[in-house]
Amino acid sequence: MALTVSTLVGPVYAGSDYSSDKSVKNVVSAEATPSLYNWTGFYVGAQGGYSYGSFDPDLTLGGDWLTAPADRKAIEDARRTRSLNADGGSLGGLLGYNYQINHWVFGLEADGSYLWLRNFRDSGIFTVPATGDAFSVRNSFKTHYLVTVGPRVGYAFGRFLPYVTGGLALGDLDFAQEIDQHNAAFKEGGSHSRTNAGWMVGGGLQYGITDHWSVRAQYQYDDLGNEDFNTRGTGPNQGFIGTSKASLMEHNATIALMYKF
Repeated sequence: MALTVSTLVGPVYAGSDYSSDKSVKNVVSAEATPSLYNWTGFYVGAQGGYSYGSFDPDLTLGGDWLTAPADRKAIEDARRTRSLNADGGSLGGLLGYNYQINHWVFGLEADGSYLWLRNFRDSGIFTVPATGDAFSVRNSFKTHYLVTVGPRVGYAFGRFLPYVTGGLALGDLDFAQEIDQHNAAFKEGGSHSRTNAGWMVGGGLQYGITDHWSVRAQYQYDDLGNEDFNTRGTGPNQGFIGTSKASLMEHNATIALMYKF
């Protein structure tokens, strides 16, 4: 009889241990599997950061300048008219929408920032050896705002979302250029301001602090294209004409605090 009881009790006890172990394993497995952070929804945010603008002005002279080739070449010298850069802060806001499919996050975002980018350069007086004429060339630029609109594509790792972006960039460019002759009463130049359309590309890393709040760091490269205007000499020197041209490229690094609805 004892043998029979032992035989019956043994399998029951063993079965109980197996069931308990299986339950523990299931609990551990469930705890070890992290749940996906929900990135889907509309969001708004505020951002600020650092901007670096690379401004490349150029100058092409024609008309009566063709009769003074030495002066013309000296003034057009790239060393006197190029490489005018600036850096400064930026401050603005953003809004957008994300839609998540498993780990992939697809979105559309619009950003707007005010930029403190402005600089000027005066070549100083230089004398043309062949003619003895003394000139100086002055360039200046300002840009006040940048607006970008474009899609975002990211891959979520829990609360971390690395992503890339690209799209449309809009920004203003105030550009002025002037030639002064210091041994004669001659000036030529002007200024022009307009909003340019270009393109941007960038990427960043976003982190979900809570279900609604997140922070991110982003880098963005913006090419705002070219701007040009025609110039003419003053007074009796209307035959001296030129074309002033410039391009603007920006590097923007920002940190943003964002709220998802």
